[in-house]
Amino acid sequence: MWEPLEAFSLFNALVIVLLTGAFLLVGVLRWQLVLRGQGCSIPFSSVWRPYLAGFSLSFFVPIIPFASEFFRASALGDLHKIEFDKGMASVLIDRILEVTSNLFVVIMGGVLFLFAERGIPYSIKTLGIICFVGIWFLVVSLLYIRIFQKRSVIRMFWRGKGSMHDVEREVFLFFYLKNRFFWQGLFFSFVKSAIGLARVWALIFFLGKGFAWIAGVTILGFYYLAVLVPIPAALGSHEALQAVGFGIFGLGAGTGAAFALVVRAVEILFASLGLALFFHLGLRFMKKMIFRV
Repeated sequence: MWEPLEAFSLFNALVIVLLTGAFLLVGVLRWQLVLRGQGCSIPFSSVWRPYLAGFSLSFFVPIIPFASEFFRASALGDLHKIEFDKGMASVLIDRILEVTSNLFVVIMGGVLFLFAERGIPYSIKTLGIICFVGIWFLVVSLLYIRIFQKRSVIRMFWRGKGSMHDVEREVFLFFYLKNRFFWQGLFFSFVKSAIGLARVWALIFFLGKGFAWIAGVTILGFYYLAVLVPIPAALGSHEALQAVGFGIFGLGAGTGAAFALVVRAVEILFASLGLALFFHLGLRFMKKMIFRV
């Protein structure tokens, strides 16, 4: 693992930092677009702070379900007096759009992975990845079918009444084929994945493995799979997946571990900034609540 890192320079690190910043920037712009599609015109300066704070929660404490989503929706209400239903719906729409492009990359990467692993097509790791991606595909497909049919997803799990049904109605209002904001949101999602792919290619090149055009798609797909595992900073899961991916494409399992280490180190920088914003926004919210009492 340390051998490829020895050739990694400060300039290389700066490029990866800039690409990671662009990766997150497109996510902010997509969320801002979703809000605009809901009739909420919010300046970029007010959107990036809760977005980055939410990213830090997803990065450091992914084990807490919907912590990032609830925080982002609450921050919108605190900063811009946006109703919780509309704010929560904007975050869920943003997540659905991101999952859509991520799933596309994972499927493409999985197909390339199977072709590359033709010598052992039925190994345990291959079957495990196929099952995991297959379940993800079925869940996302079912979600889209029910959303476009305007059939409640929440009622599949809960028959009571509450604000989540209002959130779901807001989501339904966004997802229809003639809504230009829906297509623009998908476009931003694929742009974000394209930047993520550029980061993968650049990092592989900087680690001394040349231009791995085809392998990069699978490696990005494995990155998306790793962040689905509710482990802080994808510790262990990212290294394991990349060791498999890099090994199959002949790039070296140790290089895969080095790749995961660099990605985590850079993302920690942005997540730490987001954590500072989280405490700042949270403290501001608590002060308002105290003064109201």
